[in-house]
Amino acid sequence: MVSIAGVCLFGSLPAKATARLQAWEFDTGQNRFMFTTDSSVQPRVSLLLQPKRLVIDLPGIVTDEAVGNQFIGGAVTAVRVMQADARTTRMVLELDPSYSLDPRQVKVWGMTSHQWVVQLPSATQTATAAMTATPKAAPKASPPPPSSPSRPSAADPASALPPLLSRNQVTHAPVSRSATVVQGVQVTQEGFFMPIQGAAPQIQVYRTRNEHQVRQLVIDLLDASISQALSPQSLPQGRYGIHHWAVTQFSTNPPAVRLILNLDAASPDWQVSLVSGGIWLTPMGMPASQIATAPTTVVLPMFNSAQTQPAQAAPPPAAIASSPAPQQPAAPQPSRDRIVVMLDPGHGGADPGAVGIGGLREKDVVLAVSHHTANALQAQGIAVQMTRQSDQTLDLQPRVDIAESANATIFVSIHANAISMQRPEVNGLETYYFSDAGHRLASVLHRRVLGTVAMNDRGVKQARFFVLRRTSMPAALIEIGFVTGATDAPKLRDPQWQAQMGQAIAQGILDYIQSGR
Repeated sequence: MVSIAGVCLFGSLPAKATARLQAWEFDTGQNRFMFTTDSSVQPRVSLLLQPKRLVIDLPGIVTDEAVGNQFIGGAVTAVRVMQADARTTRMVLELDPSYSLDPRQVKVWGMTSHQWVVQLPSATQTATAAMTATPKAAPKASPPPPSSPSRPSAADPASALPPLLSRNQVTHAPVSRSATVVQGVQVTQEGFFMPIQGAAPQIQVYRTRNEHQVRQLVIDLLDASISQALSPQSLPQGRYGIHHWAVTQFSTNPPAVRLILNLDAASPDWQVSLVSGGIWLTPMGMPASQIATAPTTVVLPMFNSAQTQPAQAAPPPAAIASSPAPQQPAAPQPSRDRIVVMLDPGHGGADPGAVGIGGLREKDVVLAVSHHTANALQAQGIAVQMTRQSDQTLDLQPRVDIAESANATIFVSIHANAISMQRPEVNGLETYYFSDAGHRLASVLHRRVLGTVAMNDRGVKQARFFVLRRTSMPAALIEIGFVTGATDAPKLRDPQWQAQMGQAIAQGILDYIQSGR
């Protein structure tokens, strides 16, 4: 997946769609930045130094014409909005030089998947206070569940990010009798199973959030009670994206049992099914074994603006819209001993790229595939260089500089794609180009890979990716599958499939060379 700069702070995956940034707002009284998109997004936030800037990248989002720059004043002197590339909106919060910002105090959370909040500390807030804030326990549940989430208090910085609840809760209460007895919760390969005794209960399911904005699945079982043997220690903890369970018995007539499941950010939605002998809880859209556990803390990456300037990496949207694609005439085919293929494994180091099902990281997959491609080409006598050969952090301009310094004949950037975790049905191969010369390379490469590896064909497309626009040689960017795809992710994780994909890309490059371009 392509990005300009900054490091992904979350385990969940950004959507790659033609969605728009609808609006943004900075509340100077609460030192809070809020924005809304018309589709799901996973922001990437980084802190730049000299000058100080907070950079928020929105992969899969383009800017709306009505959304623009604005002078703010105070800790944030201005907010600038730009199109970083064809599929990424960048919002830059210019920070006052006198504003002392501890990155550990920056909190980011989603009110929904397309409504996000970035909370900056107040001028009087100290790093010590943020580090020692004690997470609050979840409140005792009482029906009915809340109809809408409550917003966290600006005075309580710890509430801005969902806390990790360290233990489960079971609350017993006296009941006379019930038609159903819940025996416990068992972890299975499919999810969770709750064995029951007696009649099948009536089930009501709610989806909500608590005061810390943690997503919750609330399950009410009517005319039911819990076994006296059920204890907090007997409940699962930290499995399949559910980091906390709360089971409460109510002495109503008839009695009722409420289960509250606190979901990590990476957890999908869950479905509740009544079967013979119990109740199944299964994730929707993916196998339970492939659910990643989201991080519970945010570590804000910092970059020196003098060396890394993502905020200036792209022109404003108007310049992008009006700049035509350059026409690069096809050069005569060089002899094989003069050909240099530059392979560019995307992301790396502090930037994992897309993170998909089961924590599958784009940077790891594409590096392995790139090495297989390099080995296959070198076996055919082709000189190969790589922008990175290990897990190292590398910005976009240095990748272009490496290719230009090597006088590369061909530039191929290798990435893996991503969309929302709730869209596992999206799978397939995409190949991108910018110039006419790159179009030929992308088409030949795409055709060879599809002919070698069984994949869904998502087409050859033109895009304004930085490494495609700034390189002078024919360049293509290939997205070898979706780390969020139910079909693609297991293949991307498989070393044998990685080798097959690497060899297919190498053969596509050889096809291009042998065709005379």
